Amino acid sequence: MPTLLEHMLARVAAWHARRVAARFGAALADVAAAQQLALRRTLAVVGGSDFARTHGLASVRTPEELPRAVPLGTYADRAPYLRRVWAGDTTALLHPRQSPVMFASSSGTTAEPKRIPVTPAFVADYRRGWNVFGLRMLSDHPSAFLRAILQSSGRHDSEHSPTGVPCGAITGLLARSQKRIVRRFYVGSPEIARIDDATARYYTLMRCGVGRDVAFAITANPATLVRLARVADEHSEALIRDVHDGTLDSSLVSDPTLRAAITARLRPAPARAAELERLRRAHGRLRPRDYWRLVFVACWTGGSLGHYLPAVADWWGPVPVRDVGLLASEGRVTIPLDDGEPVGVLDVTAGVWEFIPVASAAQPTAEAVGPREVETGQEYVVALSNTTGLIRYRLDDVVRVRGWVAQAPLLEFLYRWGRVASVAGEKLTENQAATAVQVAAARLGVAPFEFVLAPWWSEPPFYILTCPEPADARTGAAVDDALAEQNEEYASRRKSLRLGRLRVMPVSAAEWAAMVAALEQRRRGPAEQFKRPQLLTDPGEAAELLESAGIRVAARPA
Repeated sequence: MPTLLEHMLARVAAWHARRVAARFGAALADVAAAQQLALRRTLAVVGGSDFARTHGLASVRTPEELPRAVPLGTYADRAPYLRRVWAGDTTALLHPRQSPVMFASSSGTTAEPKRIPVTPAFVADYRRGWNVFGLRMLSDHPSAFLRAILQSSGRHDSEHSPTGVPCGAITGLLARSQKRIVRRFYVGSPEIARIDDATARYYTLMRCGVGRDVAFAITANPATLVRLARVADEHSEALIRDVHDGTLDSSLVSDPTLRAAITARLRPAPARAAELERLRRAHGRLRPRDYWRLVFVACWTGGSLGHYLPAVADWWGPVPVRDVGLLASEGRVTIPLDDGEPVGVLDVTAGVWEFIPVASAAQPTAEAVGPREVETGQEYVVALSNTTGLIRYRLDDVVRVRGWVAQAPLLEFLYRWGRVASVAGEKLTENQAATAVQVAAARLGVAPFEFVLAPWWSEPPFYILTCPEPADARTGAAVDDALAEQNEEYASRRKSLRLGRLRVMPVSAAEWAAMVAALEQRRRGPAEQFKRPQLLTDPGEAAELLESAGIRVAARPA
């Protein structure tokens, strides 16, 4: 039970969060003023830098003047400045009195790791967004207040710059620097992030949480929630034994120093162990929905990641799901306000925002519009300028405008720009692929299943659907039909025989795990932010991926 001191400290923290939320509400009601303030804070971070001098930022006074000074740019365009900051020449991109407290690793797919400067101002912006999100979440679910939180965060110092600045997941930095009253309710300790092996790390987090009164779990990627639950179930014998003895399995966490730091917070709990054993016998497996009184879970739900939600519900129960918002290492874009919707209001305080219409996003001279100029129902590529020092930076997340909150748009994440496959002009998106598989599964009367879809060169070319067994020709036909419904160009090219029928390649559970591991090895950035691609875009990627996972590929899939 929370102590009287915890209740008092929580009231103070809630009072502060309410003030932050009230200021956010005022910003939504006057977006122009919020964007002007965001520009001022951004220019204070980059002012006096080489980038600012090159682009004449000293003369920029309003968000409308920014496009005339700086062209839209990708990471590759900004890389020369970012490399210099990484090497210690911070004035390449930042004010002489600005220094990064860390670099955030981005989960991009380029050969060169993306390292984003995290300034003190950016930490404040990122934390403010989480405060607004958390207050709204707990206001909607008051029964979760002052109860334990299962939070998965990455390591903030997985590497260091040449001058010793840590680089990793910004979530790790925020977790370590969180207010003490909040940290008291985290079931995990910062040491857990230092466990390299993913299975051992997930096991340890669940081991630390299983003896607590967990109210909700929060992690960016829903796949992490599924893996956490599965790991605890697969290692349930060790888990129950560890709970009984107050230990942490040394076969999983072999480092004695690290294990001692984690187990210092654990105590023997024979009664809890007996309860877990009873639940395992009663249900045939050990699930979070059975051993915790969960109020809700929070994770990404938009785009192709919504595909994981049935599995999340299976393990965690039929509880509300709150999207955590469109987040990137470069900044927070949206703050969700309701459960069950992959939609959030634009965080107009976190940066200066621009939106490039999807239809013109491939043009070198594409023009962008501001947050007040977007249109409901239209799709845009997001660009930002914020206190990382990135100015008019193409984040390249594609969003659809779903409505408005006061003067700010409500945005739904759809897919990553560039995650579009087109071997016959069909321009198939990852979101369409995920929706098609969900539709096909419903029609076949089977549970939604994991998959990777990829184009395959042939005469004519076709798409190959790789998924765990069982799957057969019926599966392929159902997905093929659903893809045609989702994408009229796909339908047209199938009808004209410019695309062949979709083929299925079922693989064993072990082969699927190897393929997922091969995909994860390609990632750049923390695992918690890794969005496993469900659509590959290069016709050669499927064969390359299967072969890298040790799966023998015939000349053509069946």
